[in-house]
Amino acid sequence: MKKGFGVLRIRGELREKGLSGTLIEQALEPVKNEWAECIAAAHQRRFGNTAPTDRADYGRRARFLEQRGFPTDLIVRILR
Repeated sequence: MKKGFGVLRIRGELREKGLSGTLIEQALEPVKNEWAECIAAAHQRRFGNTAPTDRADYGRRARFLEQRGFPTDLIVRILR
């Protein structure tokens, strides 16, 4: 989380390492309320405090956050 990766990416990497879905969910449960802060920090580090200027900029930012492993609902919320 502190490196700016989202829940989807972390979950996927843990699954690749052979952890069970149940164990992964148990590990991620304590931090489930912190993902909004994490995506905000990742967005601010990359793009500053400015809002997207046009559709192309919005798309570029959304793709960056998606590649970092954040869910679509959080991406839409942070870019509004």
